[in-house]
Amino acid sequence: MTPADSTPVDESAEIADANAGSSTPMDPQDDQLSPGIDNNTGDVAVSLISRQKNYEADPGEALVTPGSSSPQDGLRFEIPRDLPGSDAAPLRVPPIDPTVPADQRRSIVESLFPDVAPVVDNVDPAAEDRLSLASLQQMALNNSPVIRQAAADVEKARGTAVQAGLYPNPIVGYEGDSIGTGKTAGYNGLFVTQEFVTADKLTLAQSAAAMEMRAAEAELRKARITLASNVRRAYFKLLVAQEQVRFNRAIAKLSEEVFRAQIDLVSGGEAAPYEPLQLRVFAVQARNGVVQAQNHLQASWRQLAATLGTPHLPRHTVAGSVEMSIPDLDYDQAAGILMVRHSDISAARSRIASASCNLRLQQVTPIPNITVYGTFQHDDTTPLSDFASNLQVSVPVPVFNKNQGNIATAHGQLVRANNDLSQTQNDLLARLAEIHARRSSARVIVDSYRKDLLPDQVRVYRGVYERFRLDGGSIDFSQLVVAQQTLSQVVTSYLQALMEQWDATVDIAEIMQVDDMVTMDGLATMPRN
Repeated sequence: MTPADSTPVDESAEIADANAGSSTPMDPQDDQLSPGIDNNTGDVAVSLISRQKNYEADPGEALVTPGSSSPQDGLRFEIPRDLPGSDAAPLRVPPIDPTVPADQRRSIVESLFPDVAPVVDNVDPAAEDRLSLASLQQMALNNSPVIRQAAADVEKARGTAVQAGLYPNPIVGYEGDSIGTGKTAGYNGLFVTQEFVTADKLTLAQSAAAMEMRAAEAELRKARITLASNVRRAYFKLLVAQEQVRFNRAIAKLSEEVFRAQIDLVSGGEAAPYEPLQLRVFAVQARNGVVQAQNHLQASWRQLAATLGTPHLPRHTVAGSVEMSIPDLDYDQAAGILMVRHSDISAARSRIASASCNLRLQQVTPIPNITVYGTFQHDDTTPLSDFASNLQVSVPVPVFNKNQGNIATAHGQLVRANNDLSQTQNDLLARLAEIHARRSSARVIVDSYRKDLLPDQVRVYRGVYERFRLDGGSIDFSQLVVAQQTLSQVVTSYLQALMEQWDATVDIAEIMQVDDMVTMDGLATMPRN
């Protein structure tokens, strides 16, 4: 502490300065100071209850540095001019005058605190019919280009399988031999060539292609599950957004009510003028939260509409509640079913079968096919007008090319397909473990918010405000501020927990590939209380 800081302040001199220009002198021995007129500003000064609240009367006369000649020379904690809002006029509340009616004084005090602008509802649904999650999923299936692409891939694979089993076509043509011999037309007629496939190669080729078609069908099923999961995520995001609007409106209403109640306390001389302003800040922030929640709700609907493949669909109300409870799911039972029914497992097994058939096909490929060639010709070299025939049977001899390279390639593909199955199983189990833990934790957290955190915080806020209203001297105003902020934060955290719970539920329904994501097709059970 500097010597200047330790210099005692002459309180009588301060009181004399405060009385300058006033018709009623102040008694330096009396803590109840009478109202006076500030000659510098011409404004009515606030009635001072005690010297400890001198800073509440007039910010221009507060916190005088000891030893300074005027408040402006030594004003501490002055708001920097560069700070937004620093040009706001000081708040000056007129002193209590017994001759002024209470209603008139309250009207004067209310004029010092502007109203909080109301929120305009701009997200009302355009239609009254309520869309269920099942109807939304069906709309997505009917409009999704991804599903049509996956279905086209199945048709493509089916066509490949059909083509792989077709027998080679015979070759038919004209053949002329010995033309010009002895100045004759020679031999003229038709020929036919047919290749006969051996070692059941066509069946093996068709089987390999058919397994690829099974894999494409599994991919189509996965595409449908993925689309349904995307619709579910957008659906629950919309439900949470609806709840966010409702909760934010409630917080905004509560904040404005507390703000108005605090104005009443200021009007009666029971609270400092800055306290309603602090609460008005919270009320305006709560109003902004409602606007933000409404815009988020509108964006959530547009995202859902885009997921349905109908981005210009007018706003509808959706059926369902985001606060419904979700049942438990046993991890070991889920893991066992996952290894049986998941489309990635089915696709991997189909590709193993395809690779196995292809390997067998490449191994029998060196077994030669038989080609038969025959002709039927008219003999024009003699005047006898006879007919002649030729027959030729040929087979390639696998001396140099025994299909060694293709056999090695097919063997490598089979090894890879087997390892792909193992990797797919490991990945699915790892994802299931993470999602199951996240879902279980989210369910417990949401339940704790609903049963404990939210009710307790509401009780805390009520108790703090009632105590502050009835006996403001025994509790700091900052405790009321903290209680209101904490209540808003707990509500926001509850909404986040709800979204995390449903995100995890959609994720586990997607990986389990179930139709009913709440009961998990009967696998989940409601916990016992």
